[in-house]
Amino acid sequence: MQNNKKSKRTKLTKEQIDVLQQAFTLFDTDKSGSIDESELRNAMKALGFNASKEEVQKMVEQIDRDGSGTIEFQEFVEMMKKKMLEDKNVEVEIEKAFNYFDDDNEGAIDLEKLRRVAADLGEECDEQTLKDMIYAADLDQDGKVSKDEFMMVMRKMKLI
Repeated sequence: MQNNKKSKRTKLTKEQIDVLQQAFTLFDTDKSGSIDESELRNAMKALGFNASKEEVQKMVEQIDRDGSGTIEFQEFVEMMKKKMLEDKNVEVEIEKAFNYFDDDNEGAIDLEKLRRVAADLGEECDEQTLKDMIYAADLDQDGKVSKDEFMMVMRKMKLI
C-alpha cells in the first residue's frame, strides 16, 4: 500500500510535453535549440508562472548540466515538471496568465493578442507558429481560445 513511488515519479503526458515544446520553440527566437535566462523567464510567464529574475537564475544554475548558461529543451521539460509539481496555486496562476493575454477582458485570446504578448515579451515569432498555438488550444475551432479552453489546456499541462 505504498503510493510514494507514484507521487514521486509522475510523468508528463504527451499533450503537456507538446505545450512545453510550443512554448520553448516560441521563445527560442534564434532557433539555437536553447533559451537563455531572459527567454526562460518570458516562457514561464506565458505559461502562468511568475518567477523573479533571481529565481530564474537559480533554476538555470540547478538544471544547466553542461554549464552553457542556457537551457536545452530536455532541461526545460525537467525544470517545468518540477515547477508544475511544486505549484500550490495553480488555478490562480492560470487565471493570471489568461488575463495577461486577454488585456481587453473580452474573454478570449485571438491571434492578435497572442502576437501582442509575444511582442511585449520581446519574442519574434513567425505567423505559422502563432496560428499553431491558437489551433492547438481552440477546441471549438472558432479562431479564439476562450477562458475555458485555456484553462483546460493549462490544467492538462499542469497535472491538475
